[in-house]
Amino acid sequence: MVFAGVREAWKPLRSQWLGERVLLAVDDRALQAVALRRGAISIPCWESMLPAQALVDGMPTLVDTLGDFLGDLLLSQGLMGQAVRLALPPQACHWRVVVWPLQEWPDDPAEALRTIDPDLGLPFALADAAIDLLPLPGEPLRSLLVAAPRELVEAWLAVFAITGSPLERLLPAQVCLRQALLPALEATPAQGGVLVLHPSAAGCMALLWRQGLPLYERLLALDAAQLPHELERCVSFYRSRDPDFRLSQLWLTAPLPAQDQLAATLGLPLELLDSTPYASPVLQGLAQGR
Repeated sequence: MVFAGVREAWKPLRSQWLGERVLLAVDDRALQAVALRRGAISIPCWESMLPAQALVDGMPTLVDTLGDFLGDLLLSQGLMGQAVRLALPPQACHWRVVVWPLQEWPDDPAEALRTIDPDLGLPFALADAAIDLLPLPGEPLRSLLVAAPRELVEAWLAVFAITGSPLERLLPAQVCLRQALLPALEATPAQGGVLVLHPSAAGCMALLWRQGLPLYERLLALDAAQLPHELERCVSFYRSRDPDFRLSQLWLTAPLPAQDQLAATLGLPLELLDSTPYASPVLQGLAQGR
């Protein structure tokens, strides 16, 4: 017999000791989930529809409803109390490569960036954002900025205060994709760009990369007839800013309708990414962490 209070205190300790955690990737309609134990998959990927209108562009709009739903979902899988890593949909966050007007890293990079307040074309002020910075190698001094409205992060914290499971990490899908694809991206030729297409319920996220660095992204409609033309526009727009850019590869994170015709129209070799056993590169990158 274990006293109730001791039992409740033991659950999170046991979860940490066994390396138990849950990976969740959400969009506005559904989620994908995988459970890990000591780094290995203990429950394979499963999917579930979310309550209607509970999320809008990754922002929880029905906090109590979403918290109760996720709590019940974790309970039904025997995962209540396990730490959760959550990947937000791409449209919920923004990222930029920041070139610093400094010779050395500041003691507090996030506060320094807010003070400098460069024009990054974000739809919100840095002062009102939750931000994270990943230093990039080479010169000049650069970092990868990930930013989201602070109210979005606070809303997710409120959701997990209801679920009964701690939120270990909250990451954009773009960052998870980069984590999963980074070895392959860094192996591409210096001037060879990669177009990664990531379909979801919200549409098709198109991301241009060069040697592991994000160059451009845009959310497009999943319209098989219009997608090739929209992608050609995206590439042409970026080339107008970087004439030396050469697109050499097309990668898909999931199958697309008429994908072979799409590759032929773009004149690019097609590769459908294999994320076995995680079912998606977003969950794979979420598992690898940072």
